[in-house]
Amino acid sequence: MNLLSHFLKSFSNKDVMFFIRLRKITTLKAYNKNVYRTAFTHRSTNLRDDDGHLINFERLEFLGDSMLSIVVSSFLYEKFPFAKEGTLTKYRAKIVSRENLNQIGKKIDLIHFLDQKSKVNFGKNIHGNLLEALIGAVFVDRGYKKCSSFVMKKILEEHVDIDQLQHSVLSYKGVMIEWGQKTKKNVTFKTNSDNGLDPEFNYTTQIFLDDKQIVKARGVSKKKSEEKAAKRAFHAMNIKSRIHG
Repeated sequence: MNLLSHFLKSFSNKDVMFFIRLRKITTLKAYNKNVYRTAFTHRSTNLRDDDGHLINFERLEFLGDSMLSIVVSSFLYEKFPFAKEGTLTKYRAKIVSRENLNQIGKKIDLIHFLDQKSKVNFGKNIHGNLLEALIGAVFVDRGYKKCSSFVMKKILEEHVDIDQLQHSVLSYKGVMIEWGQKTKKNVTFKTNSDNGLDPEFNYTTQIFLDDKQIVKARGVSKKKSEEKAAKRAFHAMNIKSRIHG
């Protein structure tokens, strides 16, 4: 029996429990069961069909990402009828940010649907990736209307706090730069490679306000180092973000 035949074989008791638990999350009956199995198949399993094509969640993740963006855009358009385009774009970016999707996927506990026979370090983004793959699978199985309803009711309504959304910060670096422009202050980021022994800190970022250093932070990447420093500066200077547009 080849891998694909194994993948498509009759569902065992474990498979029955898989779809019982999945239905509690989606509230939808699964018709195309194989697409949901694919949504929780990591490429590390090296599963292939009879033509040698890889079977994993990455294509469904791509589809789910697009579907999520459409539904969120529609939701925000209706929720904030007088908001400007720039504000709606900011709100959408916060909802579909990798950090937010990871939090939702982790809260829903999607990682437990994943076949973890291999001891791969999937990384924290696996939670958001699986959430997008699940959305993609629902779209393939049940179509746009059912998928849109799933995203609205089971993701946005249950896991997105609109009040908190309006006051949350997507990018502290962006807020610091915007604040500098509005107040005519010279905010400068200086990031250098960190050659220390700790692999968790590859970059060091200093933030200067009118040539005076106000904070310093280290991070595993340039982006994370700058964001950590910007967050420290944001709180140290008690800067209130203006994200209502």
